Amino acid sequence: MTMSIRRMTPGAGYRYLMSSVARMDQAGPAAGLQAYYAANGTPPGWFLGAGLAGLNNGQGVQAGSVVTEEHLWRMLGMLQDPVTGEQLGQAPPTHRAQDVDDLGRPKKAPQTVAGFDLTFSAPKSVSVAWALADDPTRARIYGAHRRALEAVIGYGESQVFATRMGKGGVIQEDIRGIVATAFDHWDSRAGDPQLHTHVVVLNRVQAVADGAWRTLDSKALYRAAVGMSELYNGVLADELTAELGWGWTPEQRRRSAEPKWEVDGVPQPLREHFSQRSNAIETAKDDLVAAFARSHGRQPTAREVIKLRQQATLATREDKHVRPLRELINKWKDRARPFVGADPDTWVGNLTKLTPPRLVAAVNLDDGMLRDVATVVLTQVANKRATFTRANLLAETFRELHGVRFATPADRVAVAEKTATYAAERAVMLTPPEVGRVPDVLKRADGSSKFRARNSEIYATQELLDAEARLLEAAAALDAPTAPLPAEHNRAETVAAGRKVLSGEQAAAVSAVLTSGRRLDLIVGAAGTGKSTTMVGVRAAWEAAHGPGSVIGLAPSAAAAEVLADAVGVPTENTAKWITEHRRLPERRQEIEAYADRMAGAYPSQATRELQKQAAASSAAYARFCLRPGQLVIVDEASMAATMDLDYITTAAERAGAKVLLVGDWAQLSPVQAGGSFKLLADTRRDAPALHDVRRFRHEWERVASLKLRAGRPSVAAAYMGRGRVESGSREDMIDLIFDGWLTDVRAGRASLMLAADAETVADLNARAHAYRVEVGEVAAEGVRVAEGVVVGVGDVVVTRHNQRSLVTGRGWVKNGDDWIVQCTERDGSMRVQRAGGGAVAQLPATYVQAHVELGYASTAHRAQGRTVDTAHAYVSTATVREPLYVMVTRGRESNRLYVDTTYDPDASTTHEGVTQADPGEVLAHVISASGAELSATATRQAEEAATHAESRVMAESAVVAARHRAVRSVSPSADRPYLANGPMI
Repeated sequence: MTMSIRRMTPGAGYRYLMSSVARMDQAGPAAGLQAYYAANGTPPGWFLGAGLAGLNNGQGVQAGSVVTEEHLWRMLGMLQDPVTGEQLGQAPPTHRAQDVDDLGRPKKAPQTVAGFDLTFSAPKSVSVAWALADDPTRARIYGAHRRALEAVIGYGESQVFATRMGKGGVIQEDIRGIVATAFDHWDSRAGDPQLHTHVVVLNRVQAVADGAWRTLDSKALYRAAVGMSELYNGVLADELTAELGWGWTPEQRRRSAEPKWEVDGVPQPLREHFSQRSNAIETAKDDLVAAFARSHGRQPTAREVIKLRQQATLATREDKHVRPLRELINKWKDRARPFVGADPDTWVGNLTKLTPPRLVAAVNLDDGMLRDVATVVLTQVANKRATFTRANLLAETFRELHGVRFATPADRVAVAEKTATYAAERAVMLTPPEVGRVPDVLKRADGSSKFRARNSEIYATQELLDAEARLLEAAAALDAPTAPLPAEHNRAETVAAGRKVLSGEQAAAVSAVLTSGRRLDLIVGAAGTGKSTTMVGVRAAWEAAHGPGSVIGLAPSAAAAEVLADAVGVPTENTAKWITEHRRLPERRQEIEAYADRMAGAYPSQATRELQKQAAASSAAYARFCLRPGQLVIVDEASMAATMDLDYITTAAERAGAKVLLVGDWAQLSPVQAGGSFKLLADTRRDAPALHDVRRFRHEWERVASLKLRAGRPSVAAAYMGRGRVESGSREDMIDLIFDGWLTDVRAGRASLMLAADAETVADLNARAHAYRVEVGEVAAEGVRVAEGVVVGVGDVVVTRHNQRSLVTGRGWVKNGDDWIVQCTERDGSMRVQRAGGGAVAQLPATYVQAHVELGYASTAHRAQGRTVDTAHAYVSTATVREPLYVMVTRGRESNRLYVDTTYDPDASTTHEGVTQADPGEVLAHVISASGAELSATATRQAEEAATHAESRVMAESAVVAARHRAVRSVSPSADRPYLANGPMI
């Protein structure tokens, strides 16, 4: 699990936190867990944080003391001192002038942030062992959890938590500490064991400089969140190894390259059993749905299901999270016995290793070892990001150190900080140094400037910067091969697919590419502007000049390469495979020469004929991946291609005398590896051929709206709202409505997609569709278990998620992203599948099915990019960003509907009840404003330099320095003259 963060508005979460606390006469948490085994609820909250010393008129509040209802109300409701009621900093506004949105509706006033709920949730294996242990062991596990979260809070107070001062908040000022309360909870939303603690951090802190109460620097908190989460996991593992002698094992996650560490000996089936996603409301809703079907003779509609869920919510509202811990433990042990045997206590005791992992001190690790780790850290981070901060390096360092057990939290932090420093030293800092001398009073103890947020400097590797420079150079070079323009009357013949006639801007793009002479060329096209048609025109004219086979296609994925092959009619490959095979060309050349030597003078025989076949195959492979002069390499979906891949392809083409054409849209999705180069090239080349005429949509308004969304204009949310394209409500309700809309379209014969930006929602939509089709008899209830843990039956739609060329299907092979219909399932776990459009059949072995097959009714935005259907139904939440939204809202010709989750919570298993409904228009506007696109290192360096020298920033910094100077002069007239940010003071 992770440390999740929730913003809390005044009063939010207050009732939930207090309502779950057992009403008992207790001295506080020091009484231990024993007192709460029989109590209906959880222990009262407790205070923590170094900032407690500034409360209660300077007398402070004791850390660990009990939080009362009045304390919590004053903090979260009024932003006041929990003891005296004194206002801490600015009071939350009691009334705001009400604005209206673009539809003329009253807008909700922006709400004050009262605090941040940092929820520390133990890994599932730890929670399971905690639930099944005897009482003394359970207390020791809880103690380790508490020490780990306190260590992270302490680290945050020294390295993360800060406030802002000065005009525009130009100074990041250190604080005396945070004021926080912590509430322990035992179970997940589904009632499974989930040891977690809500640490509610008040959004008021005292600045070290003047003791005034100000708000937290939330950007610094979010920037460090991943690192703090990894630190918690690492320290918790250290504490449990020291306390109980447990070992740890890394496990690969399906949708992440990062392993998760679990207690060695807690089996996966047991963890999965205690990882339910259902809850009391959904169970009650299912009962109501069944009753409805019996009484009405039909299944309820999606909107009727929503009403039934509301009814279930009311019915299950009582007695939520107030069961005695002993009752929960007894139930959990009963459920676990089929997995662990009759005595769960003994099973937990056996988790202790005879030889526990050794605890390491920081002094035991030499610099050479840390520098080696730093190399791994830098490589890992740079592979995923074009640019990164020290916070990113720290997070990766904490992750890389998970396999090491440290003696103390201080040892873990010291080693991580030193390693991250070594990694940063090997990178190039893109953030320029501060202009002029910064006065000592505006420096931290480590000498860094308070004008710059801690750990916010941006870095890149020299290798990436060099690659971007080579791409820019290739885009400017004009010595590449060209092709003559087709005659005007033959222009229609340049498009072979469907005999389509190029539009004016498509023809202009074709002409520009054919005649530019650029080694690296671009076509930038918004979604639905006919990029494929334009590529057909380019191919036809190029082959007319340079001959058949002179155009080859590449794409970032095998599925996208197949789409390109079908649309443009050229040999295609995915970029990773092409680069791998191109690097093997010298080896292939040696093979060919070796075959020639062996066959020279050989007598005709069966062995000779076999050698000739092998030599021919090797020659064919060489020819397929060897570029030649005059060729054109088209890279489709180029915005999703990694920078280092584009650099390799372009360099190879340049050496061969070939030309590269990148086709894509910078406003769509970025690669999973370091990217941003496509947008860099498009921005640098002001005259790059561009397609703006959206031709995909039936409705004119949608064409205009899609371009406004692409440009990031939040006001366009009103267009989708006003046209009735937006539904809103809870996540569960939206999943029901998405499925209902999709099913209606499919039954009407339309090609339709269910879409989401996150894999979890896609899995839920898939499960909803699968359950329905089993219920109505369209899919067999029995079958084989696939990667998601779902049993897939004959008739199900599935998707393969791994390229496997050995699994041949017709003239192709099984690729990541292929859609299939299950034809047959076997007892050994294998299955026979047929392509969703009919035709080729493949036999998938059990090992492949278990690891790489998923239900395929819904799709992620990444998998959907490049597809066109009749209708699309997309899930949107506050966690969505503009680029996947743009992809999802531009797939359907006839309509694209958005289903906005207005109750989004970042950690559903530990969620608060009574989540406030957000306004759907505001959620959409927020998503459209929030770009997740990766900038290139070159563009980032330019932006950082511009920001550092911006006149407004220089003036704000100068004003702060002048104010500090006056303050120092008033105390000590002989003080040294400080300097302005841009030079000495006059």
